Amino acid sequence: MHLRKLLVIANLAKPQIESALTRLKLWAEREKISVRVRAGIDMSPLSERDFDLVVTLGGDGTLLKGARWAAELDRPIVGINLGSLGFLTSVSIDDLERALERIRRDDFSLEVRMRVAAQTPTIQCTALNEIGLVHTEISRRTEIELFLGEHILGSYPGDGILIATPTGSTAYSLSAGGPVIEPTVEVLLVTPLAPHRLGARPLILSSDRVLIAKVKRPAQLLADGDPIALLAPGDTVQIRKAEHPTRLIRLDSDFWTSVHQLLS
Repeated sequence: MHLRKLLVIANLAKPQIESALTRLKLWAEREKISVRVRAGIDMSPLSERDFDLVVTLGGDGTLLKGARWAAELDRPIVGINLGSLGFLTSVSIDDLERALERIRRDDFSLEVRMRVAAQTPTIQCTALNEIGLVHTEISRRTEIELFLGEHILGSYPGDGILIATPTGSTAYSLSAGGPVIEPTVEVLLVTPLAPHRLGARPLILSSDRVLIAKVKRPAQLLADGDPIALLAPGDTVQIRKAEHPTRLIRLDSDFWTSVHQLLS
């Protein structure tokens, strides 16, 4: 890959971040590559857009934030892991320079991961893991009705629901009892959160389906865990496969090995 300019999304709270940034900048300087560093919590618009690669320094949470920019820019992304086991941040901090050099030599695999989009009359957002419709801190309980066209899929009283991607099947959805789905499969996964109804079970739908969620009790809209909007009874949210995917660079890691380590 011809690298001229990197966008680096960094978790500045990580203890190893200063060392990681120094090493990355030194490598880039040797290779005559420009680097722009941005804090992971900074979601203000980008003033530059001519990046060749997005690099995240942190954990999976930092990569989720960086993936928004990568999808918007239509650029690949790689995650350097500064913490424990990550499904998305597959490169160890110890391998930082070697990984970047391999990317420069095109010695990597590229996985196209679908994203999920949510839209209200005033808000649009996308997520790599999941869109959540969950209770507010005040109400502590919500109820969501979910429709496919004019046909109701179900009513979900309780903590809320997740509409997850296969990538998100090993995240919040898994903790809520959802199945593990191979990440390159394109489906939408509906996972109820602590439902007050025994018949409410996870559903797997084709990725070309368009869901309409109708809010019956106050709720909040989340994208990869980040709060996007408060929703009032009667509000509706359209949820579908996003137009732009995340193009995730993988180096030597195997998804099912990571699943085994997580579940064993």
